[in-house]
Amino acid sequence: MSTSGDTTWQLQRDQIISAALRKVGFAEGETPNATQIGYAAEALNSLIQSWRADGMPVWAMKTYTFSLTANTMTYDIGPGKTIDTPMPMKVVEVIRVATQGGNRVPLNIYTDYDFKLLSNFQTTTGVPVQVYYQPFSKYGTLKFWPIPDATVAANYTIEITYQRPFEDFDNSTDEPDFPNYWTRAIIYGLAYDLSPEYGVALADRRTLQQDAMMYKDLALSYGTEEGSIRFMPDWTMNMEGNDL
Repeated sequence: MSTSGDTTWQLQRDQIISAALRKVGFAEGETPNATQIGYAAEALNSLIQSWRADGMPVWAMKTYTFSLTANTMTYDIGPGKTIDTPMPMKVVEVIRVATQGGNRVPLNIYTDYDFKLLSNFQTTTGVPVQVYYQPFSKYGTLKFWPIPDATVAANYTIEITYQRPFEDFDNSTDEPDFPNYWTRAIIYGLAYDLSPEYGVALADRRTLQQDAMMYKDLALSYGTEEGSIRFMPDWTMNMEGNDL
């Protein structure tokens, strides 16, 4: 038996749109016009961006390393910002790396509330052990405690691991920023979103919704990381919120 040896198959944006439109009543061989393609592309991008809220698939994780600046607590991160990389949706790990010897120490990721309980959080300098990440609409900020001093800035870098945003469909030939096992989830999700505009009967819309949810859940269940879960107490603060 002969096989292709190819595992890179992927549909392009307008092929996905055509496949979704067939699910809502477009006849085989019928060609959508430019307006229909434009509206469907808007719906497709809206659908993809809404999936940011579903968690952190392994294939959408990114690692980025940057240098610290002496006496600087806050670092903007996003396109064109101090840390010029796609804005993190969520930061899942922050590691302090020694430039000599490469010793790696994970930092505690705090909430805004806990970060502000740290002793003199706006003025204390030293070796960072805590970090807080705040996402905004187009960029985020990382805050470190203690604030890195000149010695720390000269001898350490920071490595962050985070969930990056999914890329947009800007052109007709763009491929999804997803593994190819997400193809059905994207097609059926788009078909369901378009179904009210194309007069699909309510019962058929419910069927499309069920199919879309099934294919999405299947894709989500595969794209998670496997590993052990470990729990440990946070000894950095006592019950009154003061440092130990």
